[in-house]
Amino acid sequence: MTELDPEFVDLINTIGPRRAQALAVAAYEIAEQIRTDADLLDTEAVSGQQLQVLAALPPCTFTQSRFWRYQLAECATRLANDTRQWGAPVPRCTGEEMVLHLILTRAALTDTGLPAARAMAWPENTDTPDTWADLATDLFQDDDVLALYDLPAEAITKWVGGVNLEPAEWFTEFTTPYPLPERT
Repeated sequence: MTELDPEFVDLINTIGPRRAQALAVAAYEIAEQIRTDADLLDTEAVSGQQLQVLAALPPCTFTQSRFWRYQLAECATRLANDTRQWGAPVPRCTGEEMVLHLILTRAALTDTGLPAARAMAWPENTDTPDTWADLATDLFQDDDVLALYDLPAEAITKWVGGVNLEPAEWFTEFTTPYPLPERT
C-alpha cells in the first residue's frame, strides 16, 4: 500500500474505528435505499411518493433520471468502500458530498440514539472527543452543496461561486486539500 498523506492519516485517526464502522454501514444502507427509490420512481419525478432517501434531497434533483439516481447511489457505495478500506470517507465530487451529509446524520443518529439536532450538536463539554459534530467540520471542504436546499432550481446556474452544483455536474471530481489514495 502506498504511503498515506499525514492529513489523511489525521482524519482517519479522528474518525476512529467505531465511527468508521457506523459511517460505512450508513453509507451502504443509503446506497441501497437510493437504488430502491430509483426503481420505484423509474422515470417519474419525485413528488408525493413514499421514498426513503430521494425526497430528502434538494428539489433541483427531483426530475433527474434513473441513471442519475443510480450514479448517486454509487457515490454512497464509494464512500462506504473508502471507509472500509482506509477508515475515512472523503468526498471527491458534489454527489459524494451530498450523500455524505445524509450518511453522517444517519450514522450519528444510529450511534447515539439521540434526535438529529442533538446527535449532531457540539457537546457542552468541549473536552469530549469523538463527537459527531466534529466530523461535519473535518469531512467537508465547505458546505456549498447545502445551499441547494435554499435555492430555486433556476438559480443554481446563476449562483456565483457554485462549483459543480448543477445536478448534471454532481459526479465531476474536484480536487481535495490533500492527496488521496487511488480507489480500487
